[in-house]
Amino acid sequence: MTTEQETDAGLRRVVRANVRNVVFEVIVPMALFYGLRAAGVSQWWALMAGIVVAAPYVVWTIARNRRIDLVALVTLSVLVLSVVLGLLSDDPRTLVIREGWTAALGGLFGAWMLVSVFVGRPAQLTLGRTIAEVKRGAEGADAWAARWDTDARFRRGLRIDTAAWGAVLLGSAVLHVVLVYALPIDLIALVTNLAWFGALGLLIAWHVWYLRKENLDA
Repeated sequence: MTTEQETDAGLRRVVRANVRNVVFEVIVPMALFYGLRAAGVSQWWALMAGIVVAAPYVVWTIARNRRIDLVALVTLSVLVLSVVLGLLSDDPRTLVIREGWTAALGGLFGAWMLVSVFVGRPAQLTLGRTIAEVKRGAEGADAWAARWDTDARFRRGLRIDTAAWGAVLLGSAVLHVVLVYALPIDLIALVTNLAWFGALGLLIAWHVWYLRKENLDA
């Protein structure tokens, strides 16, 4: 297998993994929740079922990869926290802590990205280098990252891109938490996921356009 074929295979694996995560951690629990609610199941049991059904997938990913990465650790901790709080209270809104907690973590990541624009080097330089290594190998990634030291347009572009990601992630997190505690329980999963994926889709579309426009693509 050539280097280019290995790179394409690596990218396909990353895409498949992210698609699986969305399906088993977002779509399946949400579909189960609304399916059970339509069948007359109470909010508490429908929410608990959505939480419990996601747990086997998270455990499977950990066993399959034979390691606990940060994403898996956060997801597992949120699932455990949701179940514990749910068992301690019969208020279905306590089970929605999963939504608020996940959004808060995304907000912290966004805040870190914003801080990195002004302190040190922007987060997208580190994240972009990781992507470049997958696509181009170590030497190609080093060459891409080295532009930071010699190309003022490159530095400006990465700062703007990082600031955009940070602002959207932080803003989405704040909106998400507000919606979790303001909306009727039956609407939380639908509205928050539509808002999140809508904002993410627009951000990714802008991100791809901007990278090409400013020649920043890793």
